[in-house]
Amino acid sequence: MLRNETRPTNNPAFRAAVVASHVLTPVVLATLFIISSPVRNASVSWAQALVAALFTTIIPWCVLLYAKLRGVVSDLHVTQRQQRHWLYAVTAGSIIAGLLVLRLMDSGRAIYGEVGSILLGLAVVALVNIWWKVSVHLAVGTFVALQFGSGNPGLHPLIICFIALLSWARIKSNEHTASQVCGGVFIGVLVYYASLAMASLLA
Repeated sequence: MLRNETRPTNNPAFRAAVVASHVLTPVVLATLFIISSPVRNASVSWAQALVAALFTTIIPWCVLLYAKLRGVVSDLHVTQRQQRHWLYAVTAGSIIAGLLVLRLMDSGRAIYGEVGSILLGLAVVALVNIWWKVSVHLAVGTFVALQFGSGNPGLHPLIICFIALLSWARIKSNEHTASQVCGGVFIGVLVYYASLAMASLLA
């Protein structure tokens, strides 16, 4: 078991790790990634980005919040692996609905690639989650960091530092083991390169 019965709540490092985990959640990072699409790609409009974010992260987050209030999940990070399956299914359904709405808006291919990469990452994490609890924080965090640093080698040291910080936060807060964190990083890298291939096919 990873979640200890007694946690060092008075430890400054532990508290900092918990704060970092809350601030750098997958929903925050994925929302920033989608919302910033018009900045990174001029062919994406702000309306398209907002609709994409609504269906990709905001609606699933509202469902999660409702589930937490009803006691369906133990916490907003859904640290209990067996509680994640239905949420992955709901999120996938919401993303697919968002793609249909974007189609009705006659959106360009770029936003499909952005949303499609999130859907791909969700599918990979959900598949792995059947057998093993992997860090979704690191999967999403690594993918988003690589996307923001794409084509800019000068940002590589910052990307490494960001991934290291998030890894430390998840391990220090006793939410994941080192192997689960490394698994998340691996998935993030895998989805990043898959998204590059997807973008080339949609170009």
